[in-house]
Formats: sequence, C-alpha cells, structure tokens
Amino acid sequence: MNMLQTTRNPVRNQHNLDPWMEHAKEVILADFGETVSLVAKNKDLIKYGRNQDVETAIATLMTLPDSIDNETYVSTNIITTIISSSASDTNTVQVEGHTISGSDLTFVVQSATLNGQTAVTLTTALARCTRVFNTSATDHVGQIAVTEDDTFTSGVPDTAATVHLLVRTGENQSEKAATALSSVDYWVITHMNCDMLTKAASFAEVDLEIRLESKVFRPIVDISCSDSHAGLVTFAPYVIVPPNSDVRLRGISDSASGRDVGGEIHGSLLKA
Repeated sequence: MNMLQTTRNPVRNQHNLDPWMEHAKEVILADFGETVSLVAKNKDLIKYGRNQDVETAIATLMTLPDSIDNETYVSTNIITTIISSSASDTNTVQVEGHTISGSDLTFVVQSATLNGQTAVTLTTALARCTRVFNTSATDHVGQIAVTEDDTFTSGVPDTAATVHLLVRTGENQSEKAATALSSVDYWVITHMNCDMLTKAASFAEVDLEIRLESKVFRPIVDISCSDSHAGLVTFAPYVIVPPNSDVRLRGISDSASGRDVGGEIHGSLLKA
C-alpha cells in the first residue's frame, strides 16, 4: 500500500478529534522535547508485508531469497542496484527508502527504469529500501530485486545477503512489513494485525519490533493468528516511534516446512 495523504484542513482533520493522538503529542514533548503538529505532515503510513515461508525460526514478514529469514541492515549508503529476473521487464518503478548521514536518516523517493536482466544503478544510493512499485502501464513479469553491488545470474542476485527488497514474480508492488523513520518524523502507530494466509490447520506468532537509533531491535507486542482467526491489536495509548528508528514485523509458525503469513502496521506520521 502507498502512503495516503489526508486533508490539510485543521478544522476537518480527524487527528484533532482523537484524544489519544493529542496524548501522543504530549508524550513526544515530554520524552523528546519536541512539539509536533497534528497537521503539518498529515500523512498516514501503512506498512503491509507477507512472507510465504515462515517456519519455526523467526522471520521478517517480507519477501526475501529462499535462504534468508531476515534482512541484513547496513549503516552506509550501499544499496545501489535494481534488477529483474525477466528480460521482458523494462518498466519504470518508484523506489522509496532512506539515505544515511552519520546516524540521521533522510527519506528519498526516486524513479528507476528497469533494463530486464541487466542491473540498473539507482540515482541515489540508499541505506534502507522500504517500498518499490510499478508506475508504468505494463505488469511486471519477473522478480524485482533491490540489492547492494553484486553479481547476477539471469537477473537473480548471486549473494542472498545483499538483497534488501524483493518484488515477487509478476507482482507490481513489494510486500515488506518493515520501514525506517527519517530524522524529522515520528510514527504514531494506532494498530497492527496479522493473518495466516495458509488455508490449512496452522498458526503463527507475530512480533512488532522497534530499534531506536544505535540500539538493538526490541519486541513491543506479540499477537497470534491461525487459519481460523486473524490477530489484531488496537493500541491505547498509541505506540510512538521516534526519528531514526527501524520498525518491522517478524513471525514464527508451527511448521518447519513453512507457512504463508501476512501482517500490517497502521499509523500516522507527525513532524516537529
């Protein structure tokens, strides 16, 4: 899903009618010393991800190479390349992510034109890649990969650990329940959910994890889902993610052979 922009009219803005959003604003001032506006940024951020092979080892809800459970995070701008596994893919895509300078992350949106199985260099090298989607009028055919510098075989990266985002074969948008916050943004998370997409007797546990600047990932909450029910948590008070943080959903299932698990994080971006 793309970020959705709401009305900029402060009289009509629903944030002004939400006491928990006002509470979040007060907590940000108390904990971080910043006054945020409920209307200055005025953007919702919804992150959806899916992993079709969640096993008994915890894995991020995103598309990754078969041998990888979790993305390898980097601390420099070394995510440089986009490529397709199909020679037919010459579409234009939008690439969203963040650059890093020191410890500060900056949100970047850029366009790239695929050249089939030939690697294309991104205009701006990234430290995070959070979303890719097709902006042309033609569907993708192959699998799209955003990677560090690597060698490729038929458009597929040879080194799985260099991959930071995959768009599944034939799909037009990435499914990655992980993102980062720029140095000027707070993400106020209102709710999260997970669902078992394997339609067989099955269950999974999904964790919301946040890593503050220069820290380690910590679980904030975990919920369960099964083939007979979805998991949902509505936060009150809301979860506040400060600038320069990383956020992800990770899951573990009942099966060593893998389950198909999806999840979403919903919230709004506030800016100082």
